Amino acid sequence: MTLKIGLFCSGGMSTSLVGSKMQKVYDAAGRDVEVSASDFSMIDELGDELDVILIAPQISWAYDQVVEQHPNTKVIALSMAEFGQMNGQTIVDKLDKEGVTTDGK
Repeated sequence: MTLKIGLFCSGGMSTSLVGSKMQKVYDAAGRDVEVSASDFSMIDELGDELDVILIAPQISWAYDQVVEQHPNTKVIALSMAEFGQMNGQTIVDKLDKEGVTTDGK
């Protein structure tokens, strides 16, 4: 089953780049993961369809609200350092440490 990860920020532009880089890391590793990137206004519409919601630092203020509104979805906030690197591998490594894995990989 495909693991669905949604990355959200205030505008969606930088998030698209980070999400694309994450997707390349997962694809290269042969992991069954689908990464999407959206602006914060889409979180209510998409959140319950996701396995993981990643929150960019620009909207970290909404973390508790998102956790409350999506109790069945793992919610992870990214730090400015993690997000600012624009490095897909860095974020994938963080997710692995948080227990977000596919098929034991």
